[in-house]
Amino acid sequence: MSTSSAAYEEHLSDSFEPPPTTTGGTAVGARRPDTMADRALAVLGAFGTRTVLGVSEVGAQAGLPKSTAHRLLTVLADTGYVSRVGDRYCLSARMFELGNLVKACRPNGLRDQAVPFMSDLFARTGETIHLAVPDGLDILYVEKIFGHKSTKLATWVGARRPAYVTALGKVLLAYRDGDRLREDLAQTTYKRYTPFTITSAQRMENTLQQVQQDGWAVDFEESFVGVSCLAVPVLHPRTNEPVAALSITTSAVGKSVMRFQKPMLDTARQLSARIGPLLV
Repeated sequence: MSTSSAAYEEHLSDSFEPPPTTTGGTAVGARRPDTMADRALAVLGAFGTRTVLGVSEVGAQAGLPKSTAHRLLTVLADTGYVSRVGDRYCLSARMFELGNLVKACRPNGLRDQAVPFMSDLFARTGETIHLAVPDGLDILYVEKIFGHKSTKLATWVGARRPAYVTALGKVLLAYRDGDRLREDLAQTTYKRYTPFTITSAQRMENTLQQVQQDGWAVDFEESFVGVSCLAVPVLHPRTNEPVAALSITTSAVGKSVMRFQKPMLDTARQLSARIGPLLV
């Protein structure tokens, strides 16, 4: 997909809306934070909208008075969880440290085990390779490998995307049992990201039944115009349930992404075997 730098930046900002950040499963802004812990988490969650915020912006995002936001930001800055940028604030490297202790990201965890396999795929294809894990009705990107000539895609490690709109999400949803899957699809709010996005629960259920049979999922310009993806599950070796998914991204030229089906499936099987000892 060829775009100018300006057009790509516009595409990135338009295509990837940050979801409501959650604290304990409740969307920030869905209720007024009551306890001090609620308020501190709401302040941290406010940075899910932009990387650098002023006190008033943090207060508005967190649903807190400016004075309360300022007091909490001072405490969080003094304890190393946020950093001051002039008279504004951003998350600190301490948050990066903690994030890398999450199960999928910790040393010798899923991400560490996957990177050599992803690197091999990238070396063979030159295309962008993603690793994602399920998180409710979303997927969370935990690794991304790409190069100068890879298809440009507005994704990054730590970003989330609705499961229904991606090949990664489809392959993770497809393995859920029938009742849970229908419930999840019924709860999904379908937004049309491109003219090709599936926005019907019934059509999505039919699509996922095909994914179950095939063992892989595709996304032909459903999430980003000009981009196609092929995703395969990384299965738990004992339960045969997906713990993650791998994808490869290409420009949308017919169904050219399908030429990578075999190497993707082979890689997923090898990774599943490698991470088995970490999951028992």
